[in-house]
Amino acid sequence: MTVPSIPEKPWTASHMRLSPSKINTYLKCPREFYYNYIAKLPQKKTIHLFRGTLVHQVLEDLFKKQFRTLPQWEKGVPKAWVQEQFETGWDEKINKHKWLWDVHTKEEMDNMYLETEALLQNFVDSVDKKLTEMVTWKIYKNKQQAWNAVAPKYAEKWVKSKEYAIVGVIDVVCSDFDGGTTLLDYKTSKRYGAYLPEEYYRQLIIYAFLYTLEMGEMPSFVGVSYLRFDDTFFVKVNQQVLDEAKDLIKMVHDCIKEREEYEDRYEQKPQNLCKWCSFYKGNGGPCDVKIPAWKSPYSKRKKENYADIDSKAKGLIELENQDQFPEFD
Repeated sequence: MTVPSIPEKPWTASHMRLSPSKINTYLKCPREFYYNYIAKLPQKKTIHLFRGTLVHQVLEDLFKKQFRTLPQWEKGVPKAWVQEQFETGWDEKINKHKWLWDVHTKEEMDNMYLETEALLQNFVDSVDKKLTEMVTWKIYKNKQQAWNAVAPKYAEKWVKSKEYAIVGVIDVVCSDFDGGTTLLDYKTSKRYGAYLPEEYYRQLIIYAFLYTLEMGEMPSFVGVSYLRFDDTFFVKVNQQVLDEAKDLIKMVHDCIKEREEYEDRYEQKPQNLCKWCSFYKGNGGPCDVKIPAWKSPYSKRKKENYADIDSKAKGLIELENQDQFPEFD
C-alpha cells in the first residue's frame, strides 16, 4: 500500500513587516530587536540620526532639482543651492528638535554643523569634478549635458514585497554607461577600512532583491558611498546574491514566528557594543546583560607565536650585525 505524501505547506512570512535595519538589528542582538520593534520601548536619540536625515533630504532635493541651464553650472549654482538648503534645513530641525540641546553641548552641536557642511560641500565638489572630467574627455559637450546623463533615475526609491513582508528605501538609482542599473546607499558615517561591513552588505543585497522583484530588472551593482571620503564600495549582483538575500529574509521571519512575542525567547548577545545600547540598564533600560571585558585581539596570540616572533627578530639582528642578508629565490 502506497502511503500518500503530505504536501509541503507554502512558506509564509511572520506578522511583522521587516526592513534591512530590522534584520541587522535582529542579527546583532535578538533582545535589542525585541525591545525596539516588539515592545516598542523608547530609544535614546542622538544628533547622528538627526544629521543623517538632514543630509539625505538635501541630496534627495538636489537630485529632484533639475539644473537645466548651462550658466547655472558654470556659476556654481548647485553648490550654492546645496549650502542654502543645508542652512535652512539645519535651523528648521534645530528649532523642531529641542531635545538636541538636552543631550549635546553647544560645542558638539557646532562641530557637527561644520562637519555636515563640509560633508555636503565635498559631495558637490566631487560631482562637479566628475562632470568636468566627462567634458575634458569629450564624453559630453558641457557639464549640463553630463549632469542630465548621470543624474539618478530615482531618488529615495521605495521598494517592497508583500509576499516576503519587507520594505526598503534606496537612496538613489542610477544608470550605468553600459545600460545597466546601479543602486547606491549614502553613508555619513566613517569608513571601515578596505572592507564592507556585514550589515552594509546585507542591506545592499536586500535592496537588490527587492528592486528585482518590483521592477522586474536585476541591477548590475549595488554600492555604499561614503560622503565624507568620496569613496564607494560596490557589490556585483547575480542570482546567487539574490538567493542569499531571499534566504536571509526568510530566516529572520522564521525566527520571529518561532519566538512569537515572548521576551525570554529573544536571547541576549553580550558584546562590547552593549554599553551604547539604549536598552542597557546602565543607560536606564531594562536589559541586565553582562558586558564581556574587552580584550585586545593581540592578547589571543599563543606563547609559541611570541617565541617565533622573537627568534625571527633575533635572526634579523644577527644578520644586520653581519652586514649581510639572505638571498631570495
